[in-house]
Amino acid sequence: MKRLLSILLKIVAAVLLIVGMLLGYAWYNVHSRMAATYAATVPPLDVKPDAELVERGRYLTSHVIICSECHGQNLGGGSMSDDVMFGRLYAPNLTSGRGGIASRYTDEDFARVFLHGVRKDGHSVVFMPSQDFKFTARDAAAVISYIRSLPPVDNTVPEIRIGPIATALAATGKLPLLPAEMIDHAHAAFAPEPVATDAVSKGAHIVQTAGCIGCHTPTFEGGSGPPPGAGNITPIGIGTWVEKDFVAALRTHKRPDGTKIADGMPLGLGGMSDEDLSNVFAFLKTLPAKGKKTEHQLHPETD
Repeated sequence: MKRLLSILLKIVAAVLLIVGMLLGYAWYNVHSRMAATYAATVPPLDVKPDAELVERGRYLTSHVIICSECHGQNLGGGSMSDDVMFGRLYAPNLTSGRGGIASRYTDEDFARVFLHGVRKDGHSVVFMPSQDFKFTARDAAAVISYIRSLPPVDNTVPEIRIGPIATALAATGKLPLLPAEMIDHAHAAFAPEPVATDAVSKGAHIVQTAGCIGCHTPTFEGGSGPPPGAGNITPIGIGTWVEKDFVAALRTHKRPDGTKIADGMPLGLGGMSDEDLSNVFAFLKTLPAKGKKTEHQLHPETD
């Protein structure tokens, strides 16, 4: 019996040693990557306190790229996670108030975040989907103009701390923690201004600007993003929907059958104009049918 207990204790000790070594490697891997710096240049932008440009920026931040999901309703900073195991991830205060970055970030600094996912200090931003957003130069200028117009918010967010779960996920490539790693900085450029006027092309431009592929994947089969993962939005997932069903789903967060869309889908998208939502739906209907419905689509929550 003592011999068996001794063997079990050795096995447990060996397992703990292996786990500790793996976590140590993961910690070193992630923190060395976080320490990396990037040389990233951006073209000049025409940022100005123009009412039309500021309104375009407000619309984009509120209903297309949905900055408030992470940065808070007043863009004064917000918590994405504050958990011992996952980590403490706070989105920065974007305003010019105490603790905000607008007073020390130049227009070029903001543009570098949008285009390269690189902060003022040269390090990668953390968990901001810069790799998915595809801004035109005018839209980038509009967002910056809007940020400059915001009332100052005094709020200093806590320093980011990566917990063991986030560390393990990032080290194994399961968590897109450092967007700058996923961008080809030598060829990064703002998207061209759209010239096509048909609904499908305009819808494709909105989907590209919003970075929908970040959760719905480049093939729009879904499964990525916050749990339980984004739905399949090819005709496999929404093939029987008509435009009014799609618009109502984004506005109410409910499918035509009354079941709930997962909370990971930003509610702010429902604030897009009727024309933009119509164009997005027109684009989605042209997608090839791929994959299958996700588990959450097959077994959704009900009220």
